[in-house]
Amino acid sequence: MSYDTYMHHFIVLNFFLLESYTAKSILSRSVLVCDDVVKCQQKSNHSDRLSLWYEQISNVYTNVNELQFMNWGYADLDEHSDDNTGYYSKKLYQQVLANVTLTDRNILEVGCGRGAGAAWCVHTYAPRSYVGIDPSRDVINLCEKYYSTIPPLSFMIADPKTHLPFQNESMNVVLSIETTNIFDEIVAVKKFVDEITRVLIPNGYFLWCGLCNVHNSSVLIDYLTANDTFIIKEKINITRNVLHALDIQNNLRTDFIDRYIQPVDQEYCRLLAGLPGTQLYDNMQQGRAEYWRVVFHKK
Repeated sequence: MSYDTYMHHFIVLNFFLLESYTAKSILSRSVLVCDDVVKCQQKSNHSDRLSLWYEQISNVYTNVNELQFMNWGYADLDEHSDDNTGYYSKKLYQQVLANVTLTDRNILEVGCGRGAGAAWCVHTYAPRSYVGIDPSRDVINLCEKYYSTIPPLSFMIADPKTHLPFQNESMNVVLSIETTNIFDEIVAVKKFVDEITRVLIPNGYFLWCGLCNVHNSSVLIDYLTANDTFIIKEKINITRNVLHALDIQNNLRTDFIDRYIQPVDQEYCRLLAGLPGTQLYDNMQQGRAEYWRVVFHKK
C-alpha cells in the first residue's frame, strides 16, 4: 500500500472520535491537512478536552486501589464477575504479552497510564528493567508516588508521538496498550514506528493492541510494517472479549463516573471508558470497529 493511500484511508483511532476524515498529501511537508475546517476545529477541541480529562483523572483520583487501570480489559466469554481489582485489565496485559519472554529482558511501555500495569508486569515476569513512559507530568508523578520503589521499575516523561529518549537497540520488548488509539495523524504513527524501530534490538518484539475501523482494520497494522523492519508473528481479533470485559465492568465504572465526574462531563467519560450504550461500544458490537492484538517481530 502506497504512502498516499495510507494518507487517504487512515482512520482517526481514538477514544473520543471514531469517524474518518479526508486528508491531503503535501509533498513539501509531512502533515495532514483537513478539508473541512469545522471538523479540524472539532478534532482539536476533542483533543484538548481529552488532555484536560486525562490530567484531572491523574490529579484528583489518586486512589490507585479504586482506579488502577484505564484500559478496557479482556475477559474470557465464560467469565462474569468483577471484584474491582483490575482483573480484566491485567488479563488484557496477559493476552498481549502471551508467548513472548520478558524475564531478564529490557522492557519499555509506551503510555503507561497510572502505572498499575507496569507494576503487575514486573511482579509477574521479572524483567531486567521496565520503563514506563507517558507525556503527562501528573501521570508520571502518580506512578512514581506509588510504584517507584519497585525494582527494576522506573517511569519517565516522554511523548511516543515525537521521541523516545533511549539509546539505539536498547530494548528487547516495546509494549503499547491502546496507546495508538489517540494518534490522530499519520505523521505521528510514522514517527512512532520509526522510534520503536530505533530502540528495539534485532529480533526484539513490539506488542500492540488497539481499536481499528472495520473497513480498514489492517491499515494501521500494515503501516506498522511498512518500513519493512517488522514481520507479524501473531494477529488476533479480540473484539468479543473486550466487549465482554466492558459489559462485566459496566456497573463499577458507571458508579465511579457517577460519583466523581461532574454531570456535564459524565457522558463524555462514559464514551472514553467504552461503556455499553456509547458510540465506541456500539461500533464494536455492530461490527463497525474491531479490537486487535498483534505481535510484531523486528527482523
